[in-house]
Amino acid sequence: MLDTLLRDIDATEINAFARAVQTPADYALTLSVMPEKTINSVKFRIKSTSRRVNAAKYRAWDAQTAVATREAKRIVTEGMLPPLGQKYLVGELEQILLDTARGADSSELVDLLYQDVAAHVQSIKARLELAVGDLLTDGKFTLSGENGLTVEADFGVPSANMPTAATAWTDPAADALKDEMAWIEVLRASGAPLPSRVVTSYKARALLAGNNAYRQAFYGTSATNIPTGVLAPNEVDAVRARYNLPPIEVYDVQIPKDDGTMARPIPDNKWLMLPPNPQTWGETQYGVTAESLVLSSGGNPAIEREEAPGIVVTHGYTDDPVTVWTKGAAVAMPVLYVPDIHITATVF
Repeated sequence: MLDTLLRDIDATEINAFARAVQTPADYALTLSVMPEKTINSVKFRIKSTSRRVNAAKYRAWDAQTAVATREAKRIVTEGMLPPLGQKYLVGELEQILLDTARGADSSELVDLLYQDVAAHVQSIKARLELAVGDLLTDGKFTLSGENGLTVEADFGVPSANMPTAATAWTDPAADALKDEMAWIEVLRASGAPLPSRVVTSYKARALLAGNNAYRQAFYGTSATNIPTGVLAPNEVDAVRARYNLPPIEVYDVQIPKDDGTMARPIPDNKWLMLPPNPQTWGETQYGVTAESLVLSSGGNPAIEREEAPGIVVTHGYTDDPVTVWTKGAAVAMPVLYVPDIHITATVF
């Protein structure tokens, strides 16, 4: 009976449906900060080259030209993309089988399986949103005994790029303007591009409205003559524009975990100053799974070989006990190419 029911469920259609499931619009980390990319591999590989060219030297007439030295450094980092995913068992299977035995069609089972396919994709994308937040928070992607897996990928973000505000911004006397301009100078000193945006929590952004340095800058008065009350959002933006500070994007995503708690990909006390052209800075890389290799092999593949990278969903059944299951699988993680062109500051 299960063979008959599952004949209506095609692996090609399932995976076409899975690939059509969009990343949630509020998942800014995997949509625009470290965008998703598929690679035809199970490894990530990072090549970085730094080259310093010294100034030339003058010489006397008829004297030999000085021989210069090259100072170049090339670093290649690679590692395995870790696998992730989940499996669902179809609920109410006994009732579905009973209804089928009475003459019902397989539509209920098909509907349940497709609901699970969408949930698999969303769960993998949610875990990767958390993974990007983990990397941006401390410069490392870390798994500590997750489903038996312990991994640490340290991308070597300098400590100067992970500063702490001189005074917590929860104190109105903190000089938030001075802090942020100092962090921009850290980027400029290393030759990094100016940040194109700030990504932070609603709470962190809201602290600027009551910050004395912002209020004094807006009103153009001395500290002793600042009017009472907090600044409106557009007034905060006006101060930032005056000091040529990047625009702020509020990011307050919370993702449910299997223990019933909610997790923030980025703690609400972090202030991320991000470079332009994110594709040249970092990516969320999806590689090729073992499941996709099986589906793309043989004379009548369920998916084309070039479609193998990414999230793949498989299904099947066992007869002891009688169980129908679906499984979502991927090999993926965030990868940081250039570790010193952003700021992750702790502001309170």
